[in-house]
Amino acid sequence: MPETEDPDVNVYDMRLVRHEDGKICGLFCTERKDPDAARGDLSSAIAQCAIARTRDLKKWERLADLKTHSSQQRNVVLHPEFVDGKYAFYTRPQDGFIQTGSGGGIGRGLSESIEKAGIGEEIIVHDRKYHTIAEVKNGLGPAPIKTPQGWLHLAHGVRGTASGLRYVLCAFMTALDQPWRLIYEPGGYLLAPTGEENIGDVMNVAFSCGWIERNREIRIYYGSSDTRCHVATTTVERLVDYCQNTPRDPLRTAACVRQRIALIEKNLRGQSPVSPFYGDTGDCPPIRPLTALFSVHRIRKAPQQENWH
Repeated sequence: MPETEDPDVNVYDMRLVRHEDGKICGLFCTERKDPDAARGDLSSAIAQCAIARTRDLKKWERLADLKTHSSQQRNVVLHPEFVDGKYAFYTRPQDGFIQTGSGGGIGRGLSESIEKAGIGEEIIVHDRKYHTIAEVKNGLGPAPIKTPQGWLHLAHGVRGTASGLRYVLCAFMTALDQPWRLIYEPGGYLLAPTGEENIGDVMNVAFSCGWIERNREIRIYYGSSDTRCHVATTTVERLVDYCQNTPRDPLRTAACVRQRIALIEKNLRGQSPVSPFYGDTGDCPPIRPLTALFSVHRIRKAPQQENWH
């Protein structure tokens, strides 16, 4: 990967997307030491969004870093299509290298150019909320997948616990004509680390930068605790159904309990399901095992090359 005039100290978490402009773009975090750090502080850093593009994944052209008004940017993703004739970016503005401060949330911004990309205004698409899976911070994973019902998004949410930060994956959908307008926001997490996935270099983490869709099947590639790689397989229909039929987090314990009681009572009455996968959930989230939505595998060796897009 070529460097810029201001060389990267560390690069990671690339999101690849085949853009409508005909190029494959890779957006990743570029990290450099904070020049204002106190003497002896060897941890403080400045994180920004680096951009590179290619046609064959072999020869890369490094472009200028994305310019925004935020002092720190991580988890930036390029929307696969032009929006109003401009390049659309999903951002994650924050005040500090680790802490979001007054920032946070998944934002959206437009740029006239990709060669010298710059965003003036960032509009929050998916905000942080108190006492939820995304109370500390959240960020988009891979570029969204286009479906007839809307843009399907995969993101991570971070919550503070007694044993440290916990990273989980969540899903939501935005409108086809306005990709920044939230239309479905299921409560709770989609996938969380479990079993051995909780153990590793950085504990209690499920994190994804990539998924692929082929013939209506979706493969979600995610890492667990910065130690292992896994793939979860599902379908477009199941994931869209999950988003459409899982209500939002009511944000209060009593309301959550009422949701679950209502679901249990419906199940006991044996009401006929409406959703082809999760049943008539009404105002309550579906309680289903992970296997109802996913098939999860740990990646032990590189798979044979396939023509996935």
